Amino acid sequence: MTAPVIVTASELPPVRWDVQECRVLLRAEHTYGELSLVEFITPPGTGPRPHVHHREAETFYVLDGAYEFLVGDRTVRAEPGTLVHGPSGITHGFRNVGDTPARLLCAFTPGGVETMFEEMAALLASPGPVDPADIAALISYHGVSSPRTLQPAGR
Repeated sequence: MTAPVIVTASELPPVRWDVQECRVLLRAEHTYGELSLVEFITPPGTGPRPHVHHREAETFYVLDGAYEFLVGDRTVRAEPGTLVHGPSGITHGFRNVGDTPARLLCAFTPGGVETMFEEMAALLASPGPVDPADIAALISYHGVSSPRTLQPAGR
């Protein structure tokens, strides 16, 4: 990176997959691969199933709404102003437990996982049914595993 990065979230195109969306605020290439910063917008009752990032640690900061986080063997409720950190290699997941869309920031260290979200969005936007094996191969390629096979919601 040779110049500062200034981002206005509302000017970024959302990346949508399944029922969730995100905006990539800071990409790995902006930080020499050290960090990615992503804003997630989660509809009520939804969120990623438990999974493990084998490369990245994740630090979540709740901005709006209420979430329930699974981190390792702990389940915690998190409201605005709550920070939750999950080291790499630990099972984690979250879901919006409120009645309105919720938002959180997630810092990934090292950076780069944003490309997985973009590739997942493209895969799920393709016409026709999506093969769960394609989803499993995509997340595996990016160093993510899941205790059970991921299935796109609503398909």
